[in-house]
Amino acid sequence: MRTQGMTLHTLPLFVWAIFVTAILLLLALPVLAGRFIYSKAKNFTKPVYLTLNKQPKSITFDDIPSELKDIIIGLTLGDLYIRRRNKNTSLHFKQSLIHGDYILHLYTLFQEYCNMAPKIKDAVLKGKTHQSIYFDTLTYEAFNIFHELFYKDKKKLVPSNIQELLTARSIAYWAMDDGNPDRSGFIFNTHSFSLEEVELLVKALKFKFDLNCSIHTRTNNSHKSHLIYVKAESWEHFKSLIEPYVIPHFSYKLRLR
Repeated sequence: MRTQGMTLHTLPLFVWAIFVTAILLLLALPVLAGRFIYSKAKNFTKPVYLTLNKQPKSITFDDIPSELKDIIIGLTLGDLYIRRRNKNTSLHFKQSLIHGDYILHLYTLFQEYCNMAPKIKDAVLKGKTHQSIYFDTLTYEAFNIFHELFYKDKKKLVPSNIQELLTARSIAYWAMDDGNPDRSGFIFNTHSFSLEEVELLVKALKFKFDLNCSIHTRTNNSHKSHLIYVKAESWEHFKSLIEPYVIPHFSYKLRLR
């Protein structure tokens, strides 16, 4: 083969360099494209490549794994919204976008009951844009029992049998969902519950898990709210209970401030 009187063996080094570089670029393009998609996914477009397991057409309460039942109990004490739609119920998971890894973790646990991956939502509050990430399950009759346990007249409450329902896993997900470490203990943000309900939770934590807690009252615009404070004397025991279930994203909640 000849090129303008030259053979391939007599081509200048510069021409060979261009030729080899072109070949390498062609080989590298798929890798670069994959890396680009991955980098975008890390910035919370992860849902675009999450796979959806085929959701069951119907389930019974007994079909729900006990681990997920424990998690639902803990999350409902936090931010989980249990939504009754006519005869059946769905679960609504939502967090600030900075906790996207946590929502993606929850999604991997509940995706069997979903038909859509997590989405990002923008909301403007006081002139600032706030981003959240959320997903919903489909509606199932099997979820009705959780709504009946935790809601009355559309208001979330603490079930009277909460001591029987709580497990170490429940407490861990409650802590990840709506708790934070303090200088010497741990705070559960139970603002939405009444004093009687918070007292019920404190008793459950003491009698079932031997956790010593106190109730802190705060007043904001004449409204009183009540928080649960896990005392310093119970910190190590509390940490040992929840540590097996705390995901890396929330590892900071295992360290005192």
